[in-house]
Amino acid sequence: MVQPDDLLGLGPDAFMTKRKSSTQQKISSYSVKWQGSNIEIPVFKINIEYLRYNLWNTRVKPHLTQYISKNGQADDYFKSVDKDSLVIQRLINNFLRKNPDRTEALKFFKKPLNVPEIQEPLVATPDGRVLNGNQRLCVFRELFHQDSSKYGHLQMAYVAILPTKGSLQQERDLEARFQDTKLAAIMFDWIQQGLWLQDERVKGKSASQIGKTIGKSESDVNGLLRRIALGEEFLKNVGKTGFWVELRDTMQLTQAFKTLDEQLGKMKTIRQKHDLKALSFKLMEDPDGASKGKGTSVHLLIIKLAKSILSGDIKLEQPTTKPADKKGNSLLQPLKPSKVSKSQPDPIKLKDIDSDKLADRVLEDDEIRESKRKADNNKSYALTQTKSINTTLQNILTGIDKMDKKGLKSNLKKAIELINKIQKKI
Repeated sequence: MVQPDDLLGLGPDAFMTKRKSSTQQKISSYSVKWQGSNIEIPVFKINIEYLRYNLWNTRVKPHLTQYISKNGQADDYFKSVDKDSLVIQRLINNFLRKNPDRTEALKFFKKPLNVPEIQEPLVATPDGRVLNGNQRLCVFRELFHQDSSKYGHLQMAYVAILPTKGSLQQERDLEARFQDTKLAAIMFDWIQQGLWLQDERVKGKSASQIGKTIGKSESDVNGLLRRIALGEEFLKNVGKTGFWVELRDTMQLTQAFKTLDEQLGKMKTIRQKHDLKALSFKLMEDPDGASKGKGTSVHLLIIKLAKSILSGDIKLEQPTTKPADKKGNSLLQPLKPSKVSKSQPDPIKLKDIDSDKLADRVLEDDEIRESKRKADNNKSYALTQTKSINTTLQNILTGIDKMDKKGLKSNLKKAIELINKIQKKI
């Protein structure tokens, strides 16, 4: 159902005029940290037709990036558009309606008895641009447009109005703090958060500085940055640079990226890290092909693959030529083949294997490894028990002159028979 333009907000000047002419008094106050100070800002009930979405809202960042890639626009395309125009507001509305993180809010507010709470107002600039609560505003508009009588209570939203305009960075920091304090209705997903963190790093902020802003440790920030970097590399690898929405909503690889990051940290050499990443990407290219009918999933396959790489059971074929040196000298000569033991498996040629065959290889290696582990455990058990038997027999021998020997002879005979049978199998 197409949403009418009159639900997509007033321009900045029109909003300010509307506010100045209103006689409505504030109905509450809301605490925020704004421009370095902790302040109380007034909360009003404002018609959802008056408010505008924030183009730089973190929830639409993946959509902006994918839109640029899909339509061949310049990287700074959205910096040149009128963010308050109906065209852009309509575009943002469409992006927000595609977000999976709106499902919970939509389900909640579809029940007429569930009404917006004054304790969790939207937060907007003085000219009506919503900095926190864009997703909720989108839900209110959708439901009100569907059935204005049933959802009439969603026409007016609780909105906390900031006293002054701020810089883009101040607005981003405010949005991030809502995530930290969990005042946002739905937390950002890993892609939304990762892209936000990347932007902050580009500005020269350290992981420690970013962590202080959003209430996370430096280690947590670095972990999120590593995962988004893996996602970026993967999209480039499959020819889908910038297609973040597709990665999140269609490919379903959230756990796979988390697991890959964890397993990369366990690799001991650069070569192992390279092989694990390249082979994991191969599995992730076709998750269904890698896991369907195998009783497993991609992230579990990555764990097994990491073990195979660490044990040397799986390796990628190495390049057969050396790279040129800085002076362009004749380094492009074939490398001498390394001496490979006959017991070592053949290296994998990445271009010649698909996700299905790779998954089979990983599972086969895992079965062999598990069988060997069980065999080693059985051997360890046997050694432990024979040592225990020797100790027991020595104790019997030491005290045999003083003990009651009734039944001992027949038991010893049975023990000797079993020992003889075991000895014949060794």
